[in-house]
Amino acid sequence: MEDFKVIASQYDIDLEKLKEEKGELSFEILEQYIREHFYPKVKEERKLSGIRKITAQRLSESYRNAVHVTINMEVLTDNLLNLKNKIKGNPSLTIIMLKLIAKALKDFPEANATLEGDKITTYDSVNIAVAIDTPFGLLTPVLRDVDKKNIEDLVDEYGDLIKRARSGGLKEKDFVGGTFTITNLGMLDVDFFTPIINPPQIAILGINRMKDNVILENGVPKNVKTMYLSLSFDHRAIDGAPAARFLQRIKQYFEESTQVE
Repeated sequence: MEDFKVIASQYDIDLEKLKEEKGELSFEILEQYIREHFYPKVKEERKLSGIRKITAQRLSESYRNAVHVTINMEVLTDNLLNLKNKIKGNPSLTIIMLKLIAKALKDFPEANATLEGDKITTYDSVNIAVAIDTPFGLLTPVLRDVDKKNIEDLVDEYGDLIKRARSGGLKEKDFVGGTFTITNLGMLDVDFFTPIINPPQIAILGINRMKDNVILENGVPKNVKTMYLSLSFDHRAIDGAPAARFLQRIKQYFEESTQVE
């Protein structure tokens, strides 16, 4: 009975009043009262299933096994916008960025890799998984050989992946063989985040929102557009310095490239 009183005192429950309402008291009645008055009212309960269950399992696996580190870097984006406007067909910025990221991955094969057990595998193929928000949850289908494909083909393939992802038309073949992942929350006004590595890959790049900024150029204020890139990597497979150099290379290509090959 003493325990009963201690619990009631923690919630400022008048036991005499509760007894008048409920009759003979028990721990079950006390627990029910506490749940009804101090816990949130449930709207819906549902078990993890389908894509959401698979996603939860993979993310748990990633956080349980990988040694996550995230670094952020600010990037000027005026050049990206100019590139977009120069290219025939006005492709999306995502396509432009995919091509430049693929170019950086060829320069840094240690980032274009997977880690399984004690085996690190680097790849000649640049197969980039793209995180897509769908009614079924987060999906990461793969665009293959991004470095080798032209803009027009990538526009078609990316558009097809998005359409099938959002209509439930993706197949198992669309999810296998990725060597690197990108995820974009910029359209949701996100400035920084910590992307979760897509195992067995060792790195993922988060793309954040683009915004107006002012920098000093030779002491003179200049209006520019900037955004932050967030690179998460598995420190078991790649150290901080080479990961930072890889991110620097992406920044360089975003800011300085005059064409997309």
